[in-house]
Amino acid sequence: MLIDAGRLIVPWRCPFLARSVLSMVLRMSMSSKSLNSHAEASVNAQARGCVHVQMTGRMVSTAMALALCLANGHAIAQADDAPAFDRPGIPFSTEVVQPGAFAWEQGLPDASTDRSDGQRTTEYTADTLLRLGLFQNVELQLGSDSYRWQHVGGARVRGGGDSSVGLKVALPSRSDSFHWAALGTYSVPTGSPAFSDGYARELGVTASWDLPQQRAIAVYVNYARDDGGNTWTFAPNYTFFSGDRFSSYVEAGFDTGSEHSRVAGAGGAWRLPHAMQLDVSVLRGLTSESPDWQGGIGLSIAFE
Repeated sequence: MLIDAGRLIVPWRCPFLARSVLSMVLRMSMSSKSLNSHAEASVNAQARGCVHVQMTGRMVSTAMALALCLANGHAIAQADDAPAFDRPGIPFSTEVVQPGAFAWEQGLPDASTDRSDGQRTTEYTADTLLRLGLFQNVELQLGSDSYRWQHVGGARVRGGGDSSVGLKVALPSRSDSFHWAALGTYSVPTGSPAFSDGYARELGVTASWDLPQQRAIAVYVNYARDDGGNTWTFAPNYTFFSGDRFSSYVEAGFDTGSEHSRVAGAGGAWRLPHAMQLDVSVLRGLTSESPDWQGGIGLSIAFE
């Protein structure tokens, strides 16, 4: 989904972005050998770990922001036309960021809630995805659950989540109406004990077909392997409207393996000036193994 937008020159001095980038790079560069703790760690220990992470982030983020300013003496310009962002929806887009371009996709936040065994669990996640164009058809992705909040009954836990690195490749096509891409990711357990899922590897493919009247069909297939076993995900997606400023879709998701999740939902995206996008999405769980509700609000920005 291309965005018609004006050109805006902004200096590379955004504390929130610098902190998000710093937090991600810092966690991914740390050794993970001591992060095999289980989610049953006490809330008090989690709180102490959270305070330590926050203090470390505050001390280093200032230095990192200064380093970014020194390394980027020139201003960064927002792109005239944005790529198709990976938010919202279960499938990722089939487009990649052009060489040298950069996209930042941020959950504001994403959330889920589920009631099981008489107890409700609600979780909020500030999900961050950074995309950098390497070659004409290849982009680098750095992802992180920058911060997570969880309410389980009367207990509240918060802390950082795991991080991931990935490569996305736009695959060749002989048809102008057919597009597909592959994305491989490797997740590292850099999060707090309560939010760490261990090492994981994923390989996914999205294929999309353009239809008349600004509609499209997409199919997403993903294979994931982690400490809990193997999981296959299948998700069909139907964009029933895609205009100059707004697009909307419906979708469903099916997981096999340990989760057996079944969900269905919808979402929409508003294209804003200066290559920005605001999105909203919601998913309803269809089985007892699925979260009751999932959804979120996000903001995406493209830079050249």
